[in-house]
Amino acid sequence: MGGRALILKRIPTVEEKSLVPRHQTEVIVVGAGLAGLTAALELMSHQVSFVLLEARDRVGGRVYSRAEDGVVVDYGAQWVSSKQPRMTELLRRFGLTTTPTHTEGRVFYELLGRRRASASGTPPLPAPSLLDVLRLRKRLRDLERRIDLQAPWKSKEAEQWDAVTLRSWLDRTMFSKYGKALYEVIAEEALCGELGEFSLLDAVWSSASCGGHDEILTAEQRWIAEGAQALPERMAAALGDSVRLNAPVRAVEWTEHSVTVRTDREAWEGKRAILAMPPTFAGRILYDPALPYLRDQLTQRAGQGAVMKFIVAFEKAFWRDAGLSGEAYMDQGPIRLTMDSSLPGRGKGVLTALATGKGARTLGLLRREERQAVVLRSLSVPFGAEALRPIAFHEKDWMSDPWSRGGYAAHIPPGVLTQLGPALLQPVGPIHWAGTETATVWRSYMEGAVQSGERAAAEVLRAIRP
Repeated sequence: MGGRALILKRIPTVEEKSLVPRHQTEVIVVGAGLAGLTAALELMSHQVSFVLLEARDRVGGRVYSRAEDGVVVDYGAQWVSSKQPRMTELLRRFGLTTTPTHTEGRVFYELLGRRRASASGTPPLPAPSLLDVLRLRKRLRDLERRIDLQAPWKSKEAEQWDAVTLRSWLDRTMFSKYGKALYEVIAEEALCGELGEFSLLDAVWSSASCGGHDEILTAEQRWIAEGAQALPERMAAALGDSVRLNAPVRAVEWTEHSVTVRTDREAWEGKRAILAMPPTFAGRILYDPALPYLRDQLTQRAGQGAVMKFIVAFEKAFWRDAGLSGEAYMDQGPIRLTMDSSLPGRGKGVLTALATGKGARTLGLLRREERQAVVLRSLSVPFGAEALRPIAFHEKDWMSDPWSRGGYAAHIPPGVLTQLGPALLQPVGPIHWAGTETATVWRSYMEGAVQSGERAAAEVLRAIRP
């Protein structure tokens, strides 16, 4: 009886369905992050009718900015690269500007308790460790050249790479403890997790989709001066009243040629739907009929990374006076990476700090004042006691965000891509998938989200406007 009551809570009765307002359109887009917004703009440019449904009370998804004390603070995705043509064009189209990330000065490294700063662009490692790092980069470039970006599970060595974690591969590939420690810090920040959580195939696919490890190093070149969320807000403004906020999708009913999408307050009927969201969230929607088991099992296994972002403001960028750039890599404590996010001409100094994986999960268990104390102590390691005296401290726990539950994106453990990978991209009847996890360029980045929206819209257009 208890099970039947639970089912009835989730599945509306015929009578309940009849009470919900019903609307018709050609395409229903679910999720107003960059992927969904891009898909909607593509549909609009081809005169296709659509509605864009968003669960949150704002657009942007994992892009989130807010004005704090007269300064725009980026709590989510922030940086862009000159190697990202789609983001470059979108920023130009919507009249947004970028500012270069401050890089002048020495970069700080704390690896296995060894603290050094370098102004040369080369990590201050012992010579054997530097040689080991160079060997690793050469090996990674070799793997990246051999992967099929459109379908990595079809790569010649896919089964072999998908059978091991990034951690076990790294342990076999590197011989130096300091070189390995450096790569661990960089990879754990990029992937938002411990290296034992990820398939080597998934990790290589992600780096290859960015053009390779060397191109990834350009990912934090610039950031959006008006705040990253200005972009999705302007994209949404161009879509007009087709965007519906506070409209979480609960159910999708589909046939081969039609789809009905249900929120708490209304139902939308159309020819096609684009679900632009992380796989795990797509898996929480009720489907009738149920999705193919390959797709369902994929959504069960593609988990979100763990990340917290901290934005700490000071009276001035005091680290610059000490010849430091504000960039730091640390494997001790919860903070993995810091960057200088001070806006030129504003006088104030701003450090952005990122905790990922185990460090983020540990910090998330603390009370806010305890967490702030831990983060500031971590910042004092590279930047001294003055880092203990901020004028403002902002944080975003993406793991606790009800519509993200982590970040930057979903990654996939061993044995999944080779068995279930095609279901990540393959439409199910009239249902198409988007989101940066489905991208084949700059996967896990804003650029990848935009590309995925373009791809999903193209699939829909081919289906309804052959």
